[in-house]
Amino acid sequence: MKEKIEELLKQVGRPYQMFNEDGTYQGCFYPVQFLYPDKPKYKLRSTDDDQNYSYGIEKIKKHCVEISSEHLKAGDIIATKFKDELHVAVYLEFGKIIHVFKGHTLEIGRLKMFRNYQSYRVLI
Repeated sequence: MKEKIEELLKQVGRPYQMFNEDGTYQGCFYPVQFLYPDKPKYKLRSTDDDQNYSYGIEKIKKHCVEISSEHLKAGDIIATKFKDELHVAVYLEFGKIIHVFKGHTLEIGRLKMFRNYQSYRVLI
């Protein structure tokens, strides 16, 4: 996992892209898809943010187990509702995450920027 995270960090500054070449959703899921390419891609259900939030959480739960924030390790997934949309990030370490907001670039941020979030570990 450490090597994959190092490769992902080399892409800091990469512009946000809404979709993959195959038409599946990429958006903020990009860091997750980069680390876990063998997991199914996400397709947006509608333009309704609440439906997309529920659908995204459902897909995360299908491939992950929820963990407490005290047990976070590099590569774990952080999910939060941000401006009524699902936002995901990948935990790095020491309270830092890697993520991308709509219209921005892949960046390193701080976990404490999210008031409420769920933590997940991918089932391998």
